[in-house]
Amino acid sequence: MQSAHPVQYDEIESAISLAGLQLTAAEVHGVICGAICNQMKTGDAPDMNRLITAGADVRADSLKPLQKTLELLLRGTIEELYRDDGNFSLLLIDEESGVSLRLQSLADWCRGFLLGLLNGEQIAIDEFSTDASEIARDMISISEVETSREGEDSEWDLTEVEEYVRVGVQLIFEELYGDIHRNVESEELH
Repeated sequence: MQSAHPVQYDEIESAISLAGLQLTAAEVHGVICGAICNQMKTGDAPDMNRLITAGADVRADSLKPLQKTLELLLRGTIEELYRDDGNFSLLLIDEESGVSLRLQSLADWCRGFLLGLLNGEQIAIDEFSTDASEIARDMISISEVETSREGEDSEWDLTEVEEYVRVGVQLIFEELYGDIHRNVESEELH
């Protein structure tokens, strides 16, 4: 899936490498998307530096170029999710990469999303609707997938799973966004 993001995959990979982190751009984008959804549910702004650098020994000055890149990516991702036009896209490794690398990229993305979504232990998967809970559980399975499959069927399966995750994230976001609006409307009535 080609990226419509203001920052490209390779730019993020480069900024991550300069910061000395062992993440992929897909994982970072997943963290951002999950953190946006977490904030919808909890109202707490995520500490992106802590989420991205979790457990890493990183100097603060080495994070500056990455922080600028993350800010652009965060803004662009928020705009995509709020636009509600179905054009939200996962930031994954290039489609020309082999199926194994693309599957690993999707697994990284899902792992990052879950990290951002469940950050702070204020959210449990069981708190979501049945559909959203099932999607989150499926993402757990995807994040643990073996990446050694190749072939034409694998390409088709991967495309379907990417689309499932993309639409699933939109569903989770819209559910949480809808909860906020219902709460605001309820408060206005009282």
